[in-house]
Order: sequence, then structure tokens, then C-alpha cells
Amino acid sequence: MKDMISNKNNLNDIRFTLSLVSAVINEKKPEEPDFEPDWGFIFQFTKSHHIDNTVFYAIERLKNKPDTQIYKSWMEARNKCVHRTIVQHQEFSLICSAFDKNGIEYMPVKGFAVSEMYPADDVRFMSDLDIMVKDAAKAGTVVTELGYAADRINYMYDDSYIKRPFMHLELHRELFRIYSSFYNYYRDVFERAEKHGTRYNMTREDSYIYVLAHLYKHYHESGTGIRSVCDVYLLNKKLMPELNREYFYGELKKLGIDIFYDEFSVLADKWFKNEDFEDFDDAEEYILDSGTYGKTKNKIVNRQNDLGKKYFYLKRIFPPLSYMKDIFYPVRKCPVLLPIFYIYRIIRLISPKYRKKVEYELKVINNKESVSD
Repeated sequence: MKDMISNKNNLNDIRFTLSLVSAVINEKKPEEPDFEPDWGFIFQFTKSHHIDNTVFYAIERLKNKPDTQIYKSWMEARNKCVHRTIVQHQEFSLICSAFDKNGIEYMPVKGFAVSEMYPADDVRFMSDLDIMVKDAAKAGTVVTELGYAADRINYMYDDSYIKRPFMHLELHRELFRIYSSFYNYYRDVFERAEKHGTRYNMTREDSYIYVLAHLYKHYHESGTGIRSVCDVYLLNKKLMPELNREYFYGELKKLGIDIFYDEFSVLADKWFKNEDFEDFDDAEEYILDSGTYGKTKNKIVNRQNDLGKKYFYLKRIFPPLSYMKDIFYPVRKCPVLLPIFYIYRIIRLISPKYRKKVEYELKVINNKESVSD
């Protein structure tokens, strides 16, 4: 990111990109650039943040448009997102109906609640559907009957299902991993939700609090991108006036993310209320460089900084029981199997399938890895 920021042309392109995003989410006409944009760079930059479809809504209103081929690719990305959004809404309705019919208690999380804050649903790219369920096995059987294929089952805190061409469904057994500092807070999430038949909905306050907890996790683990700043800006602008602020801030304090929220809100206003894109501090550079979901390099470096180099190695070779329960289902059911799965994990890490990942992690730790991820 340092190289990108120090490159004057890239810096101008990044500032211009943020101005285009601001125009879209604030529903106003974008300003024409006072320089010749590098549209190829901007297109790839916006794709890395999953805001290419967002930015296109501003680009099609500009006089100074990209060349024909890039413009066509951009339009296809936007149209694909429109199609994706329509299908996601249809599939969501089908899944909810099937869960209701089969008596499966469930609760939608993330996604739609945030996209509703945008000028149109398709303006915000939504990669998957996240639904919390009380009976993951039964819910899995139901979605399989709807044409979904199991992708990853009994791994960490959710079961993953895929349906071509682009549906990705995550059925959550928990909202955070066992070793997360947020795990205990969200263990009784159904008890605090509003019940409507078999469907549960978080209150508006709890829904936003969960968005922030999830954002905090990504930010501190591997990073988060421009889209998250947009989310906070719009949620503050459109949802916050309706919330019980005393409860909202009280719960943020319980989770230890109240200061994070305040600082992130200041940044959101800086970019999209004041449209101040002049001087980027370290936190802003971190976000601009992270892409939508952060980078592996960030995750490794952040872990090492938290633990220290020696303890980091020990933790990576012998993770705590809570981590092993997340990764290996047999350990979750029978913790005495932990030593066996430590050995299995070490053998797996030196196998050809995982060797490159291990080598990359060692390069990052020893500062030999290049700046680009």
C-alpha cells in the first residue's frame, strides 16, 4: 500500500474512486475528474473491494467514461450483480418458506439488513446468504432438497452449501468461533431475538451491534475494505436515529468495541460526509490496501504482533483446544482425541496441499515476503 499511496497517479485514482462511491451512496451526481484517470487501475481496485458494481452507477453518469472494453466489462459486472441480487432474494424466500414448513427455527444475519440502507439492493455486493439455525443437520437436509450441495460441513461455526451458478449459503451453528472473545455474548442470541413463528429477527440495535462485532473481527484479524466504511456510514445515517442509543452503546462497551465504533464512524464521516480524501493515516491505508475481506499477510502479521514471535510459533504448532474443536469435529465431540489430532494436523501441514501456505507464512514472519499479497 505504501507504494500505491506514494504513486501520485494511483493516489489520485484512489481519491477519485472514493468520490464516485460517495456520489452513489449519497445519491448525487458525480463530479468529473480534473485529471486523466487510469480506468484499468480503478476497475481492478474496485473489484478487489467488491465495489465495482457500486462505482459503475457513478461512471455511467460521467461525460469522461472509460474506453469501450473497460466500460463493457464494468457494465457486465454491474448487470451480473443485479442478476445475483434478484436470485439471492428469490432463494432466500424459498429457503425461509422451506424452513417454516419443516419447523426449523432460524434467524437471518448480516446481508439484507445492511443492503437495505443503500439506494438499491444491488448497489451493495452480497457474496453469500448467512442464516443462523438451531438444527443445522435438519436445515442441511432441507436446503439439499432445494438443490444445494454441501461444500463444508461441521467445520468451525457454520456449514457451507453451494448452488450454481453463484449461490453460497452459510448455515450458522454459532455466530463466532469458540475462542472468540464474542463467543459467549452470542451463545444466547436466539433468546434475545424477536420471534415470529419459526423465524427469529434481531432487534435493530442488535443487528447493527452484530455488524460491528463482525467488522471488528475482520479488521483486527486480516483487514476490511471500503465497503465496510460505506456500511457504517449508511447505518449511522439511516438507522442510528431510530435506535435506543443507551442500549446500543452499553452493549458495545460490554463487547469492548465502543472505541472502535467511534473511531470507525469518524473515518466514515471523513470520507462520505465531508468527502475528505486528502491525507490518509495508517488506519485508512490499511483499509484501502485490505480489499473486501482483508489479506492473509495482515492476518499473519497481526497474530504475530499480538502473541510475540516465539509464542506465535508455539500457538501455530499447538493451537488451543477451542481452536482444535472448531477445525476438527471429532475433537469437538471427544476432547481426549486432541493429541492425536495435533499429530494429524502437523502431518497435514507438511503435505503438498498445505506446504505453500506454510512457506508463505514463514516468509511473512521473517519479513521476506514482498509487499503485494
